[in-house]
Amino acid sequence: MKLFIFCLFFSLHSFIFAGESKQPLFIVDGDSVNINIVLFLDIAQTPTEELGNKADLKMRIAGIDTPEIKQTCEIEEDQSIDCGVLSKNYLQKLLESEPGDLVIKPIGVDYYQRILIRLFKGETDIGKKMVEDGMSYSYDNTYKVEETYAKENK
Repeated sequence: MKLFIFCLFFSLHSFIFAGESKQPLFIVDGDSVNINIVLFLDIAQTPTEELGNKADLKMRIAGIDTPEIKQTCEIEEDQSIDCGVLSKNYLQKLLESEPGDLVIKPIGVDYYQRILIRLFKGETDIGKKMVEDGMSYSYDNTYKVEETYAKENK
């Protein structure tokens, strides 16, 4: 419930981080990021996190699904790639290369209690771009058109 209230509060006031923000965004994998924040509300998931302490806020980019960080994908018989690492690195590259400010818009909470977000860099919808570029699957048909485009142009 506390996490829901936190999300509701920030859905009205989206996070906006400039390129030189002091708030580090840690990329977990191609569809998950964490941000280190100081706890001002009691949203702690474990008793060791106290108000005023720093904690990692776990977020998942809504509408996309990427391989897990240690996952490999077979591209040909007896040939595989580290697709989880590839997806993570691609997200990092997008966030570094797209112009504009980083904007995080919370939209809900997932089953694992991560904040579901729409992630933008300037005018670019990062989730949509990941699907368009073939580096992610559309989750729940959110970016189905972009996924079809990526499959047709690979």
